[in-house]
Amino acid sequence: MSERRQPKVLDLVAVTHCPPAADVQVGDVGTVVELLPPDAAEVELLDRDGRTRCITTLPQSDLLVLNRERTKVAETIRMVHA
Repeated sequence: MSERRQPKVLDLVAVTHCPPAADVQVGDVGTVVELLPPDAAEVELLDRDGRTRCITTLPQSDLLVLNRERTKVAETIRMVHA
């Protein structure tokens, strides 16, 4: 499997691990709105109506960058937690 790509601003990402205090779940999808040093990202998550549900800061290591290429999200999440 290839190395995971670091997120950039406006990348679509999936959450692969949830900190206990975060209002997100594994598999939630959001958009990176800001990169924070040294290795965190501020991610906006939307509700089903397209309204902002929350904006949360997560470590980049807890995010999987999604793209137009085929990405085996479930397999990658399993590998991260193995």
